[in-house]
Amino acid sequence: MKMALHGQDKVPTGPLGPRRSGWLLAAISVAGVAAWGQGASAQAACTVDLPVLPDVTISQVSAETAPVPHCKVDGVIGGKIHFELLLPDDWNGKFVMGGGGGFVGSVLNSALLFGALQSGYASVGTDTGHQGHPLDASWALDDLEALVNFGHLAVHRTAVTAKALINAYYQRQISRSYFTGCSRGGGQAIMSASRYPEDFDSIVAGAPAIDWTGMGALATQVNRAMYPDPDNLSRAVVGPEAEALLERSYMAACDGLDGLEDGILSDPRQCHFDVASLQCDAGATNECLSPEEVAAIRAVYDAPRDSAGIQLNYGYSFGGETSPRGSSRWLTGGLDDFTEEFQEGIGSGGFKPPISPSAMFSFGNGIMRDFVYHDEDWSYLDYDPDSYAKDSKVAAATLNAKTPDLSAFRARGGKLLIYSGWSDSAIPPLGTIGYYEDVLAHDPSAAADVRLFMLPGVEHCSGGPGPSYVNFLTEIDTWTETGQAPDAVIALWLDAQHQPDGGRPVCAYPQVVRYDGSGDPRDPASFSCGSAN
Repeated sequence: MKMALHGQDKVPTGPLGPRRSGWLLAAISVAGVAAWGQGASAQAACTVDLPVLPDVTISQVSAETAPVPHCKVDGVIGGKIHFELLLPDDWNGKFVMGGGGGFVGSVLNSALLFGALQSGYASVGTDTGHQGHPLDASWALDDLEALVNFGHLAVHRTAVTAKALINAYYQRQISRSYFTGCSRGGGQAIMSASRYPEDFDSIVAGAPAIDWTGMGALATQVNRAMYPDPDNLSRAVVGPEAEALLERSYMAACDGLDGLEDGILSDPRQCHFDVASLQCDAGATNECLSPEEVAAIRAVYDAPRDSAGIQLNYGYSFGGETSPRGSSRWLTGGLDDFTEEFQEGIGSGGFKPPISPSAMFSFGNGIMRDFVYHDEDWSYLDYDPDSYAKDSKVAAATLNAKTPDLSAFRARGGKLLIYSGWSDSAIPPLGTIGYYEDVLAHDPSAAADVRLFMLPGVEHCSGGPGPSYVNFLTEIDTWTETGQAPDAVIALWLDAQHQPDGGRPVCAYPQVVRYDGSGDPRDPASFSCGSAN
């Protein structure tokens, strides 16, 4: 069926040139935006005295001009939780907090990627109470306070502090409070909805990292398979040739299942390609895989389990095997090739990265050594899946955000928009679906207030062959203000100048997008939402 889209009666038709389509420019809304007419008088930046708040130190206040005039407030909560609050002169009356990435370690605010400041939002980000590279978890070793701050408390305290400062600065109350984040930020989002339901009116959670202990189990399974010798990290068992063979093989079998052969799987679960069919006895070549390579690939796509078959996390889905932002960055890699930038938009804070062959190598070992076992000498060769659930119980209580009960958040009118790329090589897409289905199983009426969007061909938070840009801040604001939940959103491809270059609808789960059989494959009008087979 055709879907209802926010701000339009039907899917628009016609060409999608980079600058010709007004609806696309409205959808992207990432550049300068006029004040939203809510009666906010423009403040002369930083001329209002900020209140003295308990346990809060303001370290610096400065008037800034880019990207729009605003007052920047740097501060520290409890002596450890650093934050940066941005107060635009032309305030729209609303507040949005942006989440972090990885193990955080520097002040991060992903809401700025959606043009929050240019749109008039007051916005804040935090380092969650520690400093370090986002791939380094050594700060957590034997430090329960740091773990609690990282797990949930720092975001809560930053939100409460920011709102108090905003209300005082503008001398009137915030009309709406939002949170938006992806990856670690997505986990912070769902943690806020479940543990601190009064902090935000509505929330966006992208590729949410909600199961840290489960991620430790999955990452350890992958690391052991890719690097059976921890003293030899130069190359993974599965290299670029094997990944290319795997990708072209399953694409040859499954690419057309959604009605269009375009290098994008609309729902990878429909692809039942067997990796073992690529195994040959002659050893690894460009046309077959060795038994060791097959076993390592299965460690990526198979869920980790204990000896009784109890599932400890989800496995990954097909997608991203040959992308520089996909498997080679997150799961395979090697010291010869891996670079420190593991996620676009998430800086290193100037800290030196740990020596690591892949991002998941750092995450897996960091979770195990510093979050679960608090043992610098722990090795993934020591991993025992049968004792892991018990071993990780204490860490899970602080770090994980898996509870399906969102009743307190929803009772306040809260809306939760969740999204994930189907080709994510960092947070398993199946885990995001699993959480959403748990929420609805707990209370089917939650479907009115919680929406999930699975983006075909999209990698971790963004990128990949599929269209990945959706201004989810605009989407959650529209949903909150109108009360109309989105049945679909338009995801855009962006050109080198970050201008729209085509798009497709993304359907609210469990529906999937299908090509109608004719029309421009970069025109949303060529697609419909329907039930998955």
